This record gives sequence, C-alpha cells and structure tokens, in this order.
Amino acid sequence: MRSARIPTAADLAGLLPDALTTRERVVLDPSGRDAGVMVVLYDVDDRGHLVLTKRSDTVAHHKGEVSLPGGRLEPHDPDLLGAALRETEEEIGVARDALRVLGPLDDLMTMASGFTVSPWVAHHPGGRPAMTPEDSEIARIMEVPLADVLEADLRLPRRPDITTLRYPLLGEDVWGLTARILRTFAGILHAVADRDGRS
Repeated sequence: MRSARIPTAADLAGLLPDALTTRERVVLDPSGRDAGVMVVLYDVDDRGHLVLTKRSDTVAHHKGEVSLPGGRLEPHDPDLLGAALRETEEEIGVARDALRVLGPLDDLMTMASGFTVSPWVAHHPGGRPAMTPEDSEIARIMEVPLADVLEADLRLPRRPDITTLRYPLLGEDVWGLTARILRTFAGILHAVADRDGRS
C-alpha cells in the first residue's frame, strides 16, 4: 500500500476523530427511509479489523448481500447514530456502550431500495468484541483485516463504476452501497496512514 505501516485500530481511534470531523462531508436530507450503519474497528494481535455481515435470505431488503451492521431509523431512536448503535447491538451483539464513536462518513442513497444511509465509524477498545449473529437477519459475521480492505482498494480502477467497484473479502463479493462506503473509508485510511508514517 502507499504507506509502510497500517495503523492499528487503537492508533486509528486517536487519528480518525480529527480526520472525520474536519473533512468536507456529504450530508443528505432525510428521505423517510433512513438508516444508520456502523464501521466497527478493533485489533486482533495488533492488526486492525472491521466487521461486515452477510445478510440472511429472510430479511426484507438486500437478501444475501454483504453489509455493515446497522439498519432503519425507528421512532424511538434519538437519531441515525442511535439507530446504527442499536442495530449493531441487535444484529451482532456488540453493546452500544462498548463502542467509542469516532465520527461520520458520507451519507449515501441506496440504488435499489431508496434508503438514505448515514455511516459511522466506531472503535471497540480492548480487542475483538464478543459477537453473536441475530439468526433471522445475519447469516455470517465477517472479521476483515484492514490490510485486506486497503489491498483490495488499491487493485480497483482509478475511477470504478458500479460494475467494477467490488471488494473480494473473505470469499465474498462486496459491492453496492457497502463497497461505496468502504471506498470512502479506505481513502481516509490511506491518507491517515500516510500522515502517520511521516510523523
């Protein structure tokens, strides 16, 4: 990759808040079909990881697709961040108070289901969280090394389109909205890693 060193999740917990809050962020107006998702970071043996999920074949939307933990804004949620934290707890069993939220990524619109999605990045201190999939929604929890995400990102075309923006990760084809979020996140990670490597 562009930097000699990939920061750990613990490193990123210190580096990302400034990077995420000072960048120019895309914010979309609520659509009435709004959702929040969470990029959960943690370390295993000093190697940063993030969590993806493969959705079950029984969910209402995006059956069998790889996604980030999260879901639709419900009336009792305080906001989209609250929805992302609640759904992460419900889908993979990581308690919302166990996560330190680092900041938001760009809002996006799904192409098929018409949801406006707000992604957030959070860190789980202390290493790998205990995770249990909610069987009716989640078929598989994927623990993806950040190095794999960044390496896959560097193999993408310079300006990928809807057919070429795909991340092969842990035997799955990650495309669509999740790939678009990973593309934005990988760009931020490359920049942060480069700055960290020069400091």
